[in-house]
Amino acid sequence: MSKIRFRQAHEDDGAHLVLLADMATRRLSSYIWNLSAQAGQSALEVGRSIICSDTRHPAYFRNWRVAELNGTVIGALNAYVLPPPEVELPPVLEVLSGPSELKVIAAQTCYLSAVALYPEHQGLGFGEAMLDEAASLARTAGARRLTLLVGSFNAGAYRFYLRYGFEEWARRPFCAFPGSDMPGEWILMRKDLS
Repeated sequence: MSKIRFRQAHEDDGAHLVLLADMATRRLSSYIWNLSAQAGQSALEVGRSIICSDTRHPAYFRNWRVAELNGTVIGALNAYVLPPPEVELPPVLEVLSGPSELKVIAAQTCYLSAVALYPEHQGLGFGEAMLDEAASLARTAGARRLTLLVGSFNAGAYRFYLRYGFEEWARRPFCAFPGSDMPGEWILMRKDLS
């Protein structure tokens, strides 16, 4: 098996990042982006604009690492240290209430908000390399814990994270949205880093 290489994302990676972000969130990203879209504007245009230009947004391209195989983009991950919780949380959309509550629990950890490989590169052993890269980023950021969210309906990803050494930390209800997975729960998972 060839070894994948990681690099800092560039603004030119925006189209890949918007698609990979939506894959990782199982369409939640495009649902949220669509709520901000103007008449005639695609949700993916909104997402690309956020990723390429909103420096304050966690999805900003500089928070991404791109995975390449033989010079071709095969996936990417987005990770950042969650800030301490605010005294009072701002109101959020109902579909984001579970993830928002879980992020408060995970404050000051390195949060892996997206990790995705294109389908033709899944199941080939690259997922572990993606998580190794995320753990390396967490250590570099001074975090002692790596966290992520996974839906209870995504059984394959859940089992993969357990095999990698993650454990369950907390759960919150999943609020379905048009085109989403079946109702279930958001699962906050953590892995302590040595």
